[in-house]
Amino acid sequence: MGRLEQLRDPSSWRRAVVLVRRFRQEPGTANLRRFDPLVTAVLSERAALHGLGDEALSERAESTAKADLADDGDLAGLLAVASEVARRRLGLEPFEVQLLAAVSMLRGRVVDMETGEGKTLVGFLVAAGLAVTGRRVHVLSANDYLAGRDARAGAPLFAAFGLSCAAVVDGMDHAERRAAYRSDVVYATVHQVGFDLLRDRQRSADGQRLVPDLDAAVIDEIDAVLLDDAMVPLVIAGDGDPRPEEASLAEVVAAMTAGVQYEVDGERRNVSFNEAGIRSLEEHFGVDDLYAKDHVELLTAAHVALHAHALVDRDVHYIVADGQVRLINDARGRVADRQRWPDGLHAAIERKEGLEVSAQAEVLDQMLVETVARGYRAITGMSGTALEASERLAEDLNLRTGTVPTNRPCVRVDEPDRLYLTAERRDAAAADRVHAAHAAGQPVLIGTASVADSERFAGLLSGRGVDAVVLNAKNDAAEAEIIARAGEHGAVTVSTQMAGRGVDIRLVSRAAEAGGLLVLGLGRYDSARLDHQLRGRAGRQGDPGRSVFYTSLDDDVVIEHLVIGYDPRSVDPDGRVRDKRFRQIYGHAQRVAEGKLLQLHRTTRRYHTATDQHRRLLLDTRERLLADPAALDGYLAHVWPAGSGEPHKWTRPDRRRLAVEVVLYHLDRAWTRHLNLLAEVREGIHLRVLGRQDPLEEFNLIATDDFRALAAKAVAATRHTLDAASENATTLADLGLRRPSSTWTYMVADNPFGSEADRFFEFIGQALRGGSPPAISYT
Repeated sequence: MGRLEQLRDPSSWRRAVVLVRRFRQEPGTANLRRFDPLVTAVLSERAALHGLGDEALSERAESTAKADLADDGDLAGLLAVASEVARRRLGLEPFEVQLLAAVSMLRGRVVDMETGEGKTLVGFLVAAGLAVTGRRVHVLSANDYLAGRDARAGAPLFAAFGLSCAAVVDGMDHAERRAAYRSDVVYATVHQVGFDLLRDRQRSADGQRLVPDLDAAVIDEIDAVLLDDAMVPLVIAGDGDPRPEEASLAEVVAAMTAGVQYEVDGERRNVSFNEAGIRSLEEHFGVDDLYAKDHVELLTAAHVALHAHALVDRDVHYIVADGQVRLINDARGRVADRQRWPDGLHAAIERKEGLEVSAQAEVLDQMLVETVARGYRAITGMSGTALEASERLAEDLNLRTGTVPTNRPCVRVDEPDRLYLTAERRDAAAADRVHAAHAAGQPVLIGTASVADSERFAGLLSGRGVDAVVLNAKNDAAEAEIIARAGEHGAVTVSTQMAGRGVDIRLVSRAAEAGGLLVLGLGRYDSARLDHQLRGRAGRQGDPGRSVFYTSLDDDVVIEHLVIGYDPRSVDPDGRVRDKRFRQIYGHAQRVAEGKLLQLHRTTRRYHTATDQHRRLLLDTRERLLADPAALDGYLAHVWPAGSGEPHKWTRPDRRRLAVEVVLYHLDRAWTRHLNLLAEVREGIHLRVLGRQDPLEEFNLIATDDFRALAAKAVAATRHTLDAASENATTLADLGLRRPSSTWTYMVADNPFGSEADRFFEFIGQALRGGSPPAISYT
């Protein structure tokens, strides 16, 4: 029996899951066994290449340029050559299961591969396979570090096929970025690509374009990119006008006391001024009625400052490093580069921390991460948790997912969760378990939910005589070194989320003899996929290992989504809950959290559908003005009445360039005003429910009506500018127009205290419950 057949032994639980899913005909799954004959053909052809000299192999690599990936023979030949090149130039010979993954991805499937199974090498094979056939390939990595690392590591393989390779990362100037995007294979994050697309939309000359048309994407950690980050808005902003009244708000609010000037609810999800707090604000600013129409902006800014003061916590939602507020990505446990909170909250946090306040921003354009991904003509990808996301990937992007078996059977022992009444008792029991494992020489990796939790638990271990290394957003630059030592004998590592780290934990021999890596999770995440990412750090490539989650009824996943109206019947003296119903309730809470996230994604997508359509129409006009000289003639014909001689003044060779810049300027300004209007509308659109209106339908009507008016406003503004222009004008400045003196890009994070709609519907729900929750209710 061949290696693939052995690895697909039906006794494997992973294989059993796939079989059950197929039997139930769950959407989004795919049977990858159909590609077994192709893998066998690759292995056969690869064996014949071992005896070839380097020059002869290079000739074979050059001949693959005519390969047809839809032809089984061509695909097998291409992967055989790529596999042999990898062995010689990279020192890596792909396993059979890696070849199965590469074949599947080149045939358009998404692949589920366990952590530590060599996804990086699979990415090299797939990127090379696509690029040699003439596709422009973007390999989308989890972070800049991995993009740069993998571009350097894969370059020798790509060079053997005559392919160029580059990475696009922070710190590169316009010329460097433009040159990198012209490579055959480009490594970058989806955020870098999105930001550069936004920059392209602001350009005033066709030669300034950074990103060629999007073609083929190979996405590492595909579920993280297309699900966890899908609804994150990427923003390009310009300098805006500061609001002086906001500067003193931080001091006023910081002097207030909970229960005296403001009230915080029991779950610390909502905060509001009471009458004493409103009086304090009115006295400070010298106004009679803060709720008057003239003071709406001041009242809004005061509420933002209060939320920053009372609800947003340092080392949980953000850290302060190098004099800056740095947000933490919950899904990855890392600093979220160039990420900001909206609606003045970011500036409020900076004032709270006594930092220099970032420049006021005016949003010029934005797009969702998902919109970037949908711009590619072809998408494939891989992840250690893609199978759990298969239904979503099929629903959102029509991608089918299959599971690749491990190269060696997984012998990791996954223990059932240990549930405790309180987080304090959970932590005490978990610390005892870590102490015992450490004493036996077993390496331990502890997964925590936040920076504060990681440091607190490390302190708890220190009190028991266990020195732990902490990996969190404060020191994630050292993660490669920390993770490299996490598999040593007796090592203890406390980390925030491990998804997207891209570095495997390798065991030393003594650590393997002590039982292998013990992965211990403190509480579960909102998504079971993130739990699986953490669990998958143990048992790499057939290594021994164990995993267990210590949970409590105080965990965020429970208290933020359920209200439990009764107590467990069976509890041990140490606080461990034996009642099976409560273990089921905990799992139910996680499913509720996942369901909320899914609904949020669907709702967000629906709200952006009309905007995306409008943006495409505007961009079409913009691109034609930049690339087609006749487009300006047609546009100016609508600016003045028929028969007017004015258009001819601006289509002369010496004036055409300035006319194009004026038209683009007013189109861009109109679009910026359109986005700002929609942002304001969304803040209150949920109140339409009270009038028995559909908020989404009303939003789309407003968006469509304003977009229809946008074109007329841009035309009118263009005519006004050109009519007033002097013959000597050669630049926008000569016409009194000014683009932002500086622009910057960032991602908009969700407000940690939720949206206005969240708070509104929570209030309605509490009112309907009358303050008396049933046995289990939902928050």
